[in-house]
Amino acid sequence: MRRRSGNNITFNDMLFNILLGFVVLFVIAFLLINPITKRNDIPAKVELMIVVEWEDRSLSDIDIWVQYNDVNPTGFNNRESNGINLERDDLGQQNDKIVVDGETILVYSNREVVNIRGVMPGDYYINLHSYSFRDNKPLVVKVTVIDINPTYREAYTLEYEFVDRNSIHRPPAFTVDPEGHIVDIFAHTRTIVPVRRNLQQ
Repeated sequence: MRRRSGNNITFNDMLFNILLGFVVLFVIAFLLINPITKRNDIPAKVELMIVVEWEDRSLSDIDIWVQYNDVNPTGFNNRESNGINLERDDLGQQNDKIVVDGETILVYSNREVVNIRGVMPGDYYINLHSYSFRDNKPLVVKVTVIDINPTYREAYTLEYEFVDRNSIHRPPAFTVDPEGHIVDIFAHTRTIVPVRRNLQQ
C-alpha cells in the first residue's frame, strides 16, 4: 500500500489557500464594482408629471405653480412641497447658456417640469404665470398633464396664449384617487400664484 507523501499534502494545502485567496479577492472586487445600493440612492417613483413648454428662442419667463388641496403651492420659490417637485425653473434664454471647456454654448430650450412623487389622493390646481414678457408677439405655452403609473397616459394637453407680463392662465385641475389614478378633470378659478408676484409691476 502506497502512503501519501507529506509533500503532496503540503502542496495541496498551499494550492487550496491560493485558490481561496483568489475567490476572496474576486468577491471584494465585485462588491467594489457594484456597491450595495443604499436606500437614499433609490430614486423616488414619479406618479404624475406636468410639463410646460414654450417657444425655444423666447426671451420670456413663464412659471408653473401647482397646489395640492389647500397646502402651500409649489413654484420657483418653493420648489418642493408635499411630494410635488419643480425640477427646473426655466427663465427663458437667461439660463440657456452652458459652458463646455471654457466655451459658452447656447442650448435653446424653454421647459418646466413638475413631478408628483407618491400617491396623494386629492385635488391638484395649476396656474401658468408670465413672470416676464419680452417677446414682440403673442407667446403660445403648452401644458401637458401625464399619469405615469401604473400605465403612461396623457390626461390632457392644452395651449394658452400670453401677450403681456403678469398674466395668469388656469389649466384644468384634476383629482387623484387612492390608487393614484386621475379620475376627474375640472375647470377652476383658483389663483395660486403668490400675491406679491401677481401684483409685481
